[in-house]
Amino acid sequence: MTGAVLCMAFYNVWSRPFMQRSSALGFLCVGMGAGAAVLVLIGVVTGRAAVLAGFGAPQWIAGIYLGIGGGALAFILWVMALQRTTPTLVANTMTVNPIAAGLLATQLVDEPITLNLVVGLIAVFAGIWIATMSGQTKAAPSPAPPKS
Repeated sequence: MTGAVLCMAFYNVWSRPFMQRSSALGFLCVGMGAGAAVLVLIGVVTGRAAVLAGFGAPQWIAGIYLGIGGGALAFILWVMALQRTTPTLVANTMTVNPIAAGLLATQLVDEPITLNLVVGLIAVFAGIWIATMSGQTKAAPSPAPPKS
């Protein structure tokens, strides 16, 4: 998890110059295309691509949903946000994923709302609030220049 967080932090900071040279969508297409090609190559070399032959309709539907909704759409929104605001604010959106998953699980699979979930929600909201408010201190208004 620490390695993934570090990779995402570096990506957030170092990708902006590349996006500015091209476009967010172009940058995304090249990045996701390269990643998909490497994964396909690894799957073929290791023989794991053969598992796809055993997929039924539910597995294909889940895979397509994760690829389009959880992958492509999420990354389109991610790189568009990186073009428009600071990497810190964009990284804060990652903390919303476990909140959404936990709350959705309470509705879809009757996951109970436990004390751990509530404490986790409060901690995530506090972290988002601290990260977004820490740089927004209000400076005292400067005095008007003396009239001559």
